[in-house]
Amino acid sequence: QIELGRTLRAIVVLRGLMIEWVKVKGFDESFKNEDGQVCILVRAYSECFSLVTDNAEAASLRFYAPAMPQLAIKSFIHWLQGYKTLFSAPCVKCGKYLQNNMPPTWRDYRSKDPFHDVCRA
Repeated sequence: QIELGRTLRAIVVLRGLMIEWVKVKGFDESFKNEDGQVCILVRAYSECFSLVTDNAEAASLRFYAPAMPQLAIKSFIHWLQGYKTLFSAPCVKCGKYLQNNMPPTWRDYRSKDPFHDVCRA
C-alpha cells in the first residue's frame, strides 16, 4: 500500500518483482471490506480516482521491463509520485485547475507533467 500525502492511496500487487495489479482510491477511502480483508476489486467512489487508476494501470504496462524488474518498479513509483499535486497543479496545456469539474488526472510518463484527459492529445 502506498500513500501520497493526503491525496491518494494506492495498492500495487506484485507477482515476484512484476507489477500485476494497481488500484487507486481517495485518501479517505479504504481498501478493506466489511470483514476487514483487503479487497482490490472495488473501484474508487469518485470518477477522478477511477481515471487515476486507469492511468496507473496503463503506466504499469508502460514501465514493464522483465529484464530489469527493479527499474520498472522504481520508475513506476517515481511516476506515481507525480500525483502528489493532483489537486494543486494546473494542466500544462490549458493552464486550468479544473476542466469539466475534474483536475488534470493524467501524468506524462517522462516529465510527470499534469494534463486533463482532453488536453493530452
